[in-house]
Amino acid sequence: MLTSFPQTLARWAGALFTAYALGSLAFSAEQLSEAELGRWRHPALSSPPIRVPGVFDQQTVVKLADGRLITVPPEGNATIISTDNGQTWSKPRPMLPANSAMVPTRGPLILTKSGVLVFIFQTISGLNTRWDEAKRDWAPSFHNDKNLWMMRSPDNGETWAEPQQYLTGGPGYYGTIVSSIQTSSGHIVVPIQVTLQNPGHWGMYGFVSADDGKTWSRSNLIDIGGNGHHDGAIEATVAELSNGRLMMLIRTGYGKFWEAYSEDHGYNWLEIRPSQLDSAAAPGQMKRLASGRLVLIWSRLAMEGAAIPPNSGPSDAYVNGVRSQRREFSIAYSDDDAKSWSLPVVITRQAKSSVSYPFILEPHPGELWIWTRYGSVPPVYMKLSERDLVGLKRAP
Repeated sequence: MLTSFPQTLARWAGALFTAYALGSLAFSAEQLSEAELGRWRHPALSSPPIRVPGVFDQQTVVKLADGRLITVPPEGNATIISTDNGQTWSKPRPMLPANSAMVPTRGPLILTKSGVLVFIFQTISGLNTRWDEAKRDWAPSFHNDKNLWMMRSPDNGETWAEPQQYLTGGPGYYGTIVSSIQTSSGHIVVPIQVTLQNPGHWGMYGFVSADDGKTWSRSNLIDIGGNGHHDGAIEATVAELSNGRLMMLIRTGYGKFWEAYSEDHGYNWLEIRPSQLDSAAAPGQMKRLASGRLVLIWSRLAMEGAAIPPNSGPSDAYVNGVRSQRREFSIAYSDDDAKSWSLPVVITRQAKSSVSYPFILEPHPGELWIWTRYGSVPPVYMKLSERDLVGLKRAP
């Protein structure tokens, strides 16, 4: 007999708590079955060794020069390291003193070509009172909150410099960050959304650093309009094309990604338009592989074979309207710098809860580890070779 979903959550949470209590972040030998979660995975995909503690929509993992993996767990203010491809993790190593008022969390971890770790994070406040539905705008206290920080480590997370707050550019609360890269020219590029008012919605900036995160510049604003607490341009993924141009795919409430291009390392985004890729109101993850091929994982507007339901309006679209589909991930690739994409193939679906906020790690050239960072508990973990990706067909 299958256990109920609440029982499944409780059992998984209990195992995770036990692992923390033991001091070393190892996982219970008991594995939850695919059937218990109503989960299906494409037969061409297997399970990677990695298991990341916790579930959070911005948790990233990077591979250090010596092959170890490092991440910042959801609780924040620490890094953890794995020496066995993510099967087990070390005790948390503090980033700041335990009594610090600052808790570095909620943001991407980046390893630069020169070996510097850069962490971009946000302090969270006012979430319960951020939106005024009567005025269809952001609450002033939320919109005026300065919540974006950057910090650096030159020694694989052994020590960290004091966090630096980003204060330039006027009011605006910075939201979820799902993607970051360092380009072939050495520029760190991070798309970050910001609250805009009159009417309330989100816009997108590209944040750029040319000196391993010591100083930052903010690009021109990408504003595609909208009015709602999840409307506008949000949660973009970014990749470098073969000619050095940069490309964003931006989550919207319009039933498709919008795309933006930069010719100058991300300082300016002057080519902005709707893409040809239909998309739910959920972020995708685009990555340039070691081979040069682009790969994209995302939630399409409707589940495979299903009709598109009627639109419910921008504020509620990500919850209960046409753009709410978060139960399937599809994958596609491009060999021509996103001028065209392969036919999307569903790689996983889930009957209970959701699968969303994908992450792609290429620990070795041609090997993709894919997992979810939000919604599904425990996360969906998948492994796919690039060789199999090219020949991937729709599963029967």
